[in-house]
Amino acid sequence: MKPDIRALVRQRLLLYDGGMGTMLFAAGLLDGESPEPWNWEKPEIVDAVYRAYYEAGSDVVQTNTFGGTPIKLAERDLQERTYEANCLAAKNLKALCPADRYTAGDVGPTGKFMKPMGEYTREEFEAGFEAQLHGLVDGGVDMISIETMYCLQEALCALRAARKVCSLPVAVCMTFDRNPRGFFTLMGETVPACLEALEDNGADIVGSNCSHGSPVFIDLARVLRDSTDLPVIVQPNRGKPVLEREAMVYKQTAEEFAADAATIASLGVNVIGGCCGTTPEFIALLRSRLRASPGAAPRGEGPR
Repeated sequence: MKPDIRALVRQRLLLYDGGMGTMLFAAGLLDGESPEPWNWEKPEIVDAVYRAYYEAGSDVVQTNTFGGTPIKLAERDLQERTYEANCLAAKNLKALCPADRYTAGDVGPTGKFMKPMGEYTREEFEAGFEAQLHGLVDGGVDMISIETMYCLQEALCALRAARKVCSLPVAVCMTFDRNPRGFFTLMGETVPACLEALEDNGADIVGSNCSHGSPVFIDLARVLRDSTDLPVIVQPNRGKPVLEREAMVYKQTAEEFAADAATIASLGVNVIGGCCGTTPEFIALLRSRLRASPGAAPRGEGPR
């Protein structure tokens, strides 16, 4: 049996995958369409993305289920297929996963707000995440990956749901905006406050993804590492996109991204990957750059 990722992440640096949406848009997914139906409509394309990331060297690849809650799927009248979308994605990824690698059930934000800002209650959010998680767990994922959370309370709803549904390892990534006072979520929550709350509610790995490119993540990684003793995960975007001919285009090269990511890895993070704009090319070059790395350990458990 392969090691539990909770133990492995404390022994060496792990490499996540890159952007899923980036790859599906390149394959023909239209802006505004939900990617989850491709799990049954075009599974060969989704499988090709999974396979490409494993071949690039990813230790962990995430399922195509970022918008897999019934709340999010209801925007396309697909809420009744929540279990199917998630379970199928997990099974398809598991079938392609090499024996020494890992599968992660991807859980993204609902895109909605809880009362009083929005229409949903905490109980409704947790029930929605539970519905998604049952499909992912039954599909056989090795861990749960909660990501792109811009509200701590929603992240906690997803985390509590995961702890209710399973005992699998759980990673939680928040997104932080940067202003002259530092890094804050959309709701104004600080990095230390978020990581402390996530740890108190049972997260195994904590960190941040999206919102910024790798240059900003160098500074954010320092804050993350100094704010927790848990293993830290970071997944930067491919730089900052620019508008060209009514389309957002990423200009950062794989070499530039990998150089920044190597710097980030040297700061003591435990898991690193890519987010928006990154592709298997980026992950492959990052793997090459990090191959000689001795790994990282959480604060207080080894050299940083």
